Amino acid sequence: DGIIFNQFEDKESRYRHRHLDLIANPEIKNIFIKRARIISSIRKYLDDNEFIEVETPVLQSIYGGASARPFTTFHNSLNQEYFLRIADELFLKRLIIGGFDKVYEISKNFRNEGIDKNHNPEFTSLEFYQAYADLYDMINITESIVKHVAKVNKINKIKFGEYNIDLAKPFNTATIFDLLKKYSDEDLSKLETAELIEFAKYEKKLDIDKNLNYGQILDKLFSEFVEPNLIDPIFVTDYPKSISPLAKIKRGGSNNIVERFELFIGGMEIANSFSELNDPLEQRKRLEAQSLLKEQGDYEAQVIDENYIQAMEAGMPPTGGVGIGIDRLIMLLTNSQSIKDVIIFPTLKNED
Repeated sequence: DGIIFNQFEDKESRYRHRHLDLIANPEIKNIFIKRARIISSIRKYLDDNEFIEVETPVLQSIYGGASARPFTTFHNSLNQEYFLRIADELFLKRLIIGGFDKVYEISKNFRNEGIDKNHNPEFTSLEFYQAYADLYDMINITESIVKHVAKVNKINKIKFGEYNIDLAKPFNTATIFDLLKKYSDEDLSKLETAELIEFAKYEKKLDIDKNLNYGQILDKLFSEFVEPNLIDPIFVTDYPKSISPLAKIKRGGSNNIVERFELFIGGMEIANSFSELNDPLEQRKRLEAQSLLKEQGDYEAQVIDENYIQAMEAGMPPTGGVGIGIDRLIMLLTNSQSIKDVIIFPTLKNED
């Protein structure tokens, strides 16, 4: 009659007992072999283009470089609170100030936030910075990295869920306002904060906190109506200054818009980039505004890093920087629908 093999299928059990998952489902091993090769090909691209790989602290006395809530810990000998890094941006930019023209780090970051198909509290990120470069140089490099990785790993045309995506074709570019107009059927570029709240609450029936600022409301609308539609690769530009405190004001544009892009593929944000703000006086003003938000209860607002501002006062060249979510890129390239499928030991709640 033969032997019936009960495949180890329960996802929660598979994540919790990955060794058994690998035994019962050998194809899972291939995802993590691909992961290793993808990361290796990213590293080779950057090395071949004269970027220097560095390592920056995971334990930080001041966290920064992103809008996120940190994990806290305590160093007994120093009698001091520390934070697990939420990003390595401010340390990498210190190296740009110190004379490294091209640097990168592939790092583990930690954010004390919710868990869903695109978010794990511990995740892998690539950040790279180049002196005497800007947002537009970063668009070219980011597209080149994604295309290089796809080509080297022979996965130019990918299937992601129900979608077929061709990574070999030129990536699109559009402003956040153009996309909001397209998918919300309203031109929001001229609306003030109060009008945006009214539009979101009453016309689009979103649950909106009235204390959100202009940029946060736009971001909420974008996440709800635009992001799920961005399947083919697209660079989204022209973000509000209020949610981009580390980015330069857009040249020739409004004082409230910065030189920033986010790359979306498969309905997910894959990369984030700025023409990096290098004016220490302006940087202090921006971070002071963030501190006010934190005092008002925004746990993800950024904090003032005096050491970083002092480093910037020594002279920071014009710089372009990019952060790429490695786990999400690997999700795309392996047709994995959850970030837990590409993290070999994802974060899970205790069984009890």
